[in-house]
Amino acid sequence: YRILDANARAESQYGYSKEEFLNMSFWDLGFKEDMEEMKYHFKNILDGRCVLFSKKSHRKKDGSRFYVNIHVCGVRFAGKNAFIATTIDITESVQKEAQLIQTSKLATLGEMAAGIAHELNQPLNVMKVGSDFLKKMIERGKKISDKDLKTVAQQISSQVDRASQIINHLREFARVSDIEAHEVNINEPIRNVFKILGQQLRLRQIEVELDLDENLPPIMADSNRLEQVFINLVTNARDAIEEKPSGDKLLKIKSFLDKNDVVVTVSDSGKGIPRNIMDRIFEPFFTTKEIGKGTGLGLSISYAIIRDYGGSITVESEEGVGTTFELRFPACFKHNKNTRH
Repeated sequence: YRILDANARAESQYGYSKEEFLNMSFWDLGFKEDMEEMKYHFKNILDGRCVLFSKKSHRKKDGSRFYVNIHVCGVRFAGKNAFIATTIDITESVQKEAQLIQTSKLATLGEMAAGIAHELNQPLNVMKVGSDFLKKMIERGKKISDKDLKTVAQQISSQVDRASQIINHLREFARVSDIEAHEVNINEPIRNVFKILGQQLRLRQIEVELDLDENLPPIMADSNRLEQVFINLVTNARDAIEEKPSGDKLLKIKSFLDKNDVVVTVSDSGKGIPRNIMDRIFEPFFTTKEIGKGTGLGLSISYAIIRDYGGSITVESEEGVGTTFELRFPACFKHNKNTRH
């Protein structure tokens, strides 16, 4: 994969001279995590076909990172099989997309503020009861047995830990997430959703069923961004269930392996999606919610995040019965020796 030629625009963009380029490999321009994936696909384009690699990280001579779309075709060059690669700088659009995702994430946290307050109230109430017990016993001059004292101390300590975990998780979720992909067990961001939304769903008497395969291979993604996807899907399911006048209140999430794909289904028993708007639900700013109750960005941003990690999302729905979203991601087998094939 030695570089055979480079045009003046490449010299300007990357900061290398043509002579420097000719002493480099194409892989020297990128980062290891992207290169491993691309090497696999390069083997399949010598027959004249072309392939597009989206949102890959490249580095300039000064070490700075920028994002590119790379279009590669197999060609003949000086009598030999070769590749011609066109790289397009998309750093500005990636940064704007990241800002939009962050804005949507913070809007989600704002919308969930009441539910988060309920999540924190429970450990605070336990601590209040424990501290009031100690205060009253002291004021009455009564001796507190070592057993009672230890029990109260343990309860307060465990509830402080619980509240701390909720706050730390909110802080982690609110951070600006990275587009870079890492190995992720998809069950982790699914479970994290209920650290934020669990109490809110319980208060609405929505039953949650998790059927998660514990032996799944990892996928290449970012856990923080995937959590945002699942929060969007779960809050949409919650609203659909709430808007249905009667019937079961059930949310079910299932993860499983299907051939070479890690699959997650998110199903609800809500009001369903009308057939005439089914094709529009992933459009930016499209929403059926009242003004002030939805940005119309949740599903479109989820779609973009899933696509960034090589995945797909489809939906099936029946009015009055419910909706199921199916997410598929390529499984990452090479780093998991215990994965089933």
